[in-house]
Amino acid sequence: MPFWSSDSRAQKVIDNVFAYRGFKTSRLALSEFVDRWLPGLERDGLFVGINWSGKRATGYDMTPETVRNRIAMKQTAAVYGH
Repeated sequence: MPFWSSDSRAQKVIDNVFAYRGFKTSRLALSEFVDRWLPGLERDGLFVGINWSGKRATGYDMTPETVRNRIAMKQTAAVYGH
């Protein structure tokens, strides 16, 4: 399941990748992503596509657990000024 870090990144894929034509971007609060989407994706056995790009919309695919851990590490670093 693909997710992008900004509307402009997602829009670029919508504009340039035929399979995504007609899609609309939708913002998602980080808390909703972490608390609802990641558990659902994990339950369904799906990977998280991060910032796919290019003519074929390819990029990194990670497990929901890996994404959750990376977000937690970033938040911890921000709290402690790292």
